[in-house]
Amino acid sequence: MKVIGVAGPSDSGKTTSVAALAGRLRERGTVATVKHLTHEPDVDTEGKDTARHRAGGAAHTVGLTDEGTWFATGEGRTLADVLGEFSRTYDYAIVEGFSGSDLPKVVLGDRAVEPPIVARAANASDLDVEEVLRAVETLPKYEP
Repeated sequence: MKVIGVAGPSDSGKTTSVAALAGRLRERGTVATVKHLTHEPDVDTEGKDTARHRAGGAAHTVGLTDEGTWFATGEGRTLADVLGEFSRTYDYAIVEGFSGSDLPKVVLGDRAVEPPIVARAANASDLDVEEVLRAVETLPKYEP
């Protein structure tokens, strides 16, 4: 699996860039994404079933629809854990945020990030998606 990160300040177009890259990489293989949250996920809405599962003691809750869409909550997971699981199933992973990770990254705006950096742009509109796609293909496979 090839992994690329997208980092930048709020409103720089990270999610727009992730969506654009995912759409293009999907033409080449299976794609998974990870979003860095700076707050607890709000999927466990008070009084709803998943919140009741968690309040009842579940450490990990997965919501699954008839169409196969899902979400998960839980504790004790790291980015490496998630990417390790993804690496068994997906061809590509795109990570939004985690600017301090050692993953290769696209950087939007003036955010200071840890290297390596494969592309920079002021915002999502200025990002050369073709350049990023070429860079992704040269990356080594992710090793969990």
